[in-house]
Amino acid sequence: MNILEIIEAKKTGQELTDEQIRFVVDGFTADEFPVYQMSAFLMTVWFNGMTPAETAALTGAMLESGDQLDTSGLSGPSADKHSTGGVGDKVSLLLAPLAAECGLKVPMLSGRGLGHTGGTLDKLEAIPGYRIHMENEEFLAITEKIGCAIVGQSGSIAPADGRIYALRDVSATVDCVPLITGSIMSKKLAAGPQTIIIDLKTGSGAFMTNQDKARQLAAALVETGRRYGRKMSVVFSDMDQPLGRAIGHANETIEAFDALRPGHRQTAPQDLVVLTEDLVAEMVRVSGVRPDREQSLALVREVWDNGQAFERMLSWVKAQDGVLNPDEPDFGLKTAPLALELKAPAAGWLAKIDCRQAGLALADMGGARRKVEDPLDLTCGIEFLPQIGDRMEAGDTLARIYCDRKEQAQLAANRLLESLEFSETEVAANALIIDRIE
Repeated sequence: MNILEIIEAKKTGQELTDEQIRFVVDGFTADEFPVYQMSAFLMTVWFNGMTPAETAALTGAMLESGDQLDTSGLSGPSADKHSTGGVGDKVSLLLAPLAAECGLKVPMLSGRGLGHTGGTLDKLEAIPGYRIHMENEEFLAITEKIGCAIVGQSGSIAPADGRIYALRDVSATVDCVPLITGSIMSKKLAAGPQTIIIDLKTGSGAFMTNQDKARQLAAALVETGRRYGRKMSVVFSDMDQPLGRAIGHANETIEAFDALRPGHRQTAPQDLVVLTEDLVAEMVRVSGVRPDREQSLALVREVWDNGQAFERMLSWVKAQDGVLNPDEPDFGLKTAPLALELKAPAAGWLAKIDCRQAGLALADMGGARRKVEDPLDLTCGIEFLPQIGDRMEAGDTLARIYCDRKEQAQLAANRLLESLEFSETEVAANALIIDRIE
């Protein structure tokens, strides 16, 4: 067996065996053949795709390249959620303690943001002292004791995926369903949850802007998860506008934690509330804690409204050495001062947002990465007030820009304004939850 023969086989449309795929993944990870040959292999996959069996084999090879966490010793059913990413997506910060309070164990491996999307780890690093790295044993111990823990993927988890993803990024093969599936599922399977819920976002601020491609990815994720004995569910959600009002790391963390306060489910941004409670209810239902969506949703709302999930959140953050002051509206987190307010240029209905540009406006202030190694300003942010379908009068506040450098704040405001389209006639609001696969 050699890499050239395997490239040739895939180029001519042959289905590869498990052994051939494992040979490619293991060989590249061990530097047994050059980068240009792996690039050629990835491009043949981009053009010819993979069968479900090939995709599962690719996932397994990347999964088995590193550590796999054993969650069988946890005292409750294990579950996790994966989001394909977007602007203002801080759901994990609410979802983990809510799901834990509902009786689930949530061992969550999360990532950083790149480009226009925000990362859960970046939001958590806005909390003083919060540890995003720890040994697997401690991670599982906190998950058992508190019910949830969120850490970064270590170098020992699916290391083959890390190497292959870096090459995909520079070989124009990122947007390939089998390769995306292998990357997502190898990491999620490594964390050991028996139930995996996918929040698959579509729209201008999402990785998947095309609905048909999103459905292909959803089908591949579900099929691969089931082949590894996982219970799977996919929720398609809108990312044609930011989720919630806050964009930016400290700002989003404050918005998420504040929404968990008793009584705030009714007053927090309702798109954030509705999507979060739907995803947690799916985790509860699919895991078998409650038999149907109605009872699952009722349980989620109960632990949200009575303050138990809020207390669970404080316990989780403390267990990972994070320092929060729940008596302060901002929990004691550092945020930049208000630099300027963006006003509506004319009366009309908000008709469209180029959501990707809204995310890049944060990058203009140093709050998002353009390259993996870029440092972040965790304090800057945007509070974006209207949603598609809202009526605005001339001079109404569209957004508040928080930054300690007014020049950069003005750049962000200019980009944000250019990303908006207004209509003189009424516009319908976007549906938040578009569809689901159970």
